[in-house]
Amino acid sequence: MAIRRIALARVDELKPGMTRRFAFERDGQRTEAFVANFRGQYVAFVNQCVHLAISLDLDDNDFFTGDGDFFVCKTHGSVYEPRGGKCIGGPGQGKALEPLPVVVEGNAVYLELTE
Repeated sequence: MAIRRIALARVDELKPGMTRRFAFERDGQRTEAFVANFRGQYVAFVNQCVHLAISLDLDDNDFFTGDGDFFVCKTHGSVYEPRGGKCIGGPGQGKALEPLPVVVEGNAVYLELTE
């Protein structure tokens, strides 16, 4: 198996409370996703609500609730725990966003895919 790294952001570009959309190819399909800095921890998820197959952010690159404690689906109001992606409120409760592996090396944040 080979490991493929995709650069997502420089650490200094993704300060706590910030998110960034990105897309990558997986199994020949384009996959929309986002990376976030949640209180100093970098996490990434597929950008798809567990309730219906739509993006959480409605293309505005804003995934956090107003207080910055959770991710929120702007269409359905589903609320997600940022560290694990579990839906803790609203439609889809109990399900989870699909996590993606993130690696920080030097001053860069990478998506790390095993192929």
